[in-house]
Amino acid sequence: MAEVLDQIAIFMEDLILSIGYLGIIAIMLAENIFPPIPTDPLLPFAGILAARGELNFFGVWMSAVFGALLGSSMLYLLGRWADERVVRGLIRRYGRYIGVSERELDRSLELFRRYGAPLVIVGRAIPVIRATISITAGISRMKLWQFLLYSGINSAAVTGFWIYVGYQLGENWRDIVDGVRRYQTAFLIGVAIVVLLLVGVYVRRRGQKRRAVISAGENLSEG
Repeated sequence: MAEVLDQIAIFMEDLILSIGYLGIIAIMLAENIFPPIPTDPLLPFAGILAARGELNFFGVWMSAVFGALLGSSMLYLLGRWADERVVRGLIRRYGRYIGVSERELDRSLELFRRYGAPLVIVGRAIPVIRATISITAGISRMKLWQFLLYSGINSAAVTGFWIYVGYQLGENWRDIVDGVRRYQTAFLIGVAIVVLLLVGVYVRRRGQKRRAVISAGENLSEG
């Protein structure tokens, strides 16, 4: 496992150095439009490279913020210029390819009506609306300057946190790999136990729901 982590780290570092700041912008833009694209591993490694002096910390941060803001703004404009009916049609047709459902849109609209524009600041931290919050802001006709402000605050906080984690970690990430190498057997046993417990809880809950459905059906039949 430790060797795998080491190879992943080397790959990520080489990737970030090859794409540079423009690549970071492009990846963050794509992540905001296509949520399945993961960027969480990218930013800490960019921070590690900044700690080495191979990249500039603020250059990485501003690139990440700009890319995220650009991507979320595109979704905002889609929601603002197209009506809700068009957006729903697009989600029904293409949502499954990018991990967005109509149910998420409904939940996002409901929360937006309840909490208003500030929801954009925390929306990306809420899994059920993360992918639709920008579109919802557009559909709800939120003012553009408000969206840019709140979305910028969110992007600056989230990307800054992950880049700073990598920056503080620096070369110490190799100590983590060494720790994994030393304790990987115990770690894998612990993971296996946790997985078994989760499976047990899932099976138990499924059984309880099934019994409840059967019991409800029997009650209806008796009635």
